[in-house]
Amino acid sequence: MVKKYFTSKNITRLAIFTALSVVLYMFVKFPLPFFPAFLEFQFSDLPALLAGFMTGPVSGAIVLVLRTLIKVPFSNTACVGEAADLIIGLAFVLPAAFIYRSRRTLGGAIVALAVGTASTVVAAMIVNRFILVPFYSVAFGFEAVIGMVRAVFPTITDETFYVYYIFGAVLPFNLMRSLICALLTFALYKRLKNLFDRIFPESRAAKSENGGIITKSEAETAKFAEKFAEKLAGGEVILLCGELGAGKTAFVRGLAKGLGIKENVTSPTFALMNSYKGRLTLVHIDAYRLGSGKEAYEAGLTEYFYAADTVC
Repeated sequence: MVKKYFTSKNITRLAIFTALSVVLYMFVKFPLPFFPAFLEFQFSDLPALLAGFMTGPVSGAIVLVLRTLIKVPFSNTACVGEAADLIIGLAFVLPAAFIYRSRRTLGGAIVALAVGTASTVVAAMIVNRFILVPFYSVAFGFEAVIGMVRAVFPTITDETFYVYYIFGAVLPFNLMRSLICALLTFALYKRLKNLFDRIFPESRAAKSENGGIITKSEAETAKFAEKFAEKLAGGEVILLCGELGAGKTAFVRGLAKGLGIKENVTSPTFALMNSYKGRLTLVHIDAYRLGSGKEAYEAGLTEYFYAADTVC
């Protein structure tokens, strides 16, 4: 699995997204006038989120970890700020990528980004309350921290500091930042995924090396499909074409068995799509009622095509 994961396509994605994340993290950040000056607005989680959507949660986490490690030698916060940013970033990317991996549809993307946004905002509030503010209070003094926040909230006191800072600054600041990242992900993901697919066409559907095969019964069809499943590594799209009763569902049942799927496989004629979990995720789509590729796209079915851990 490690060998299959680290393909040239995935390594290229990781390299590009990590480089973008590092540049955004180290050079493209700025304070906003209506928030404390030490809260710097930056979008370095965006490449990690795109990587997580394209290749899975592990890729998103790798981008964030590499970004952090590259930044550490240049830290001016004894690495505490970088560690906090890593926690907040992981809270954004991992939930979103996990949800989208299992629901690769338009609705799934919206839910994934919404959950990721909520998760990272909560993580930012906790990290600021229990890690960053205590650290900066020790490093510079609590009065100095209050003084920086007082520039935005003039009536703040020692007793009201956390209420003003956490709910008046940290919450809206991170909500705004994560919403912008989510919207950019929503707008860019499909275009970038298609670009990578064009650059690396070799990662598309595998072709059988057995040539033409003739089976004489459902059992033979299923047996061949079970054996064929051993060759699958994820990212394949298999087209089944035939009349009613030709053995298409029998082939899928054999494929499911070969992928270690225990569920009963049925034809998704009315549901359009059934999904089964095994060594790989098997997505069974019945295109009979679809009139065009555009309908498949609008239904969100094409999101499953060529996914790293999925066979369609």
